[in-house]
Formats: sequence, structure tokens, C-alpha cells
Amino acid sequence: MEATVAVMSVELPEEISSRLSSDHCGWLTTVAKSGQPVPRLVWFYFDGTDLTVYSMPSAAKVAHIKARPHVSLNLDSDGNGGGVVVIGGTAAIDAEGVDCRDDGPYWAKYREDSDAEGLTDMMGNFSTRLRITPTKFWTTPTT
Repeated sequence: MEATVAVMSVELPEEISSRLSSDHCGWLTTVAKSGQPVPRLVWFYFDGTDLTVYSMPSAAKVAHIKARPHVSLNLDSDGNGGGVVVIGGTAAIDAEGVDCRDDGPYWAKYREDSDAEGLTDMMGNFSTRLRITPTKFWTTPTT
């Protein structure tokens, strides 16, 4: 059973928008059936409003989002505890059976990383597009 949630987005400050555009990895936390938060390292693209994440269709995070769409995306600190960014939001399955390599803005951000890690062929398996609409945010001051 998929959950339905009304979503109101929040305007993010430039500092956070900039981090979402420049950072290449973040921790997407979904909630398992047991209520346990489950973080997974993901690649993401921020279009100025929403975040896009691609996943393998059988990944647990897809099932978690279908049942419990409230998620968070966390960006690492500056190494001293400052600069942590946490985005709270609502996620949805945006498309299935797609190829992340055909998503121009997303692939422009990750093509080089994918090639360097030898992942380009495997990336075709990430065929479920998740869309996250930010609804709140937290941050810690940079040091």
C-alpha cells in the first residue's frame, strides 16, 4: 500500500542550495516497516526545487518510500562538526524503467565519477527515479 502525503516545499537558503548542487554524495534515510531509520549513501541531483535520486527497483529504499514517504538527506560536515546539512522531505517514485544515463543534468554531474569508478555500465540498473521535495532543513554553522 502506497502512502499519500500532501507536500508543501520550502525555499532553501543559497548556502544549502549551493551544497546540494556541488556535493556529490549524501545520506538518504528512509524508514523501514519496523520503524528503524535506514541511511544509504546516494548520488543526487538538485534542480533548484526538488532532489532526484536513482535506485535499483528492488532496493529496500524504494519499498520504504512507497509505504512511508518521509525521508531525510544528510550532507557531511566540514570535518569539524560544522556545515552539516539535513534536508527533511517527502519522497515519491517519479518514474520506473528509466535510465539515469539519459537524464542530462543528473548524468552531467555523475558521468565522470561513474567512469572513474568503472560503474557506467552498471548505472543502467538504477532504473527507478525518486523525487524528493524538501519541506524543512537544518544546518550547523561552518567553523
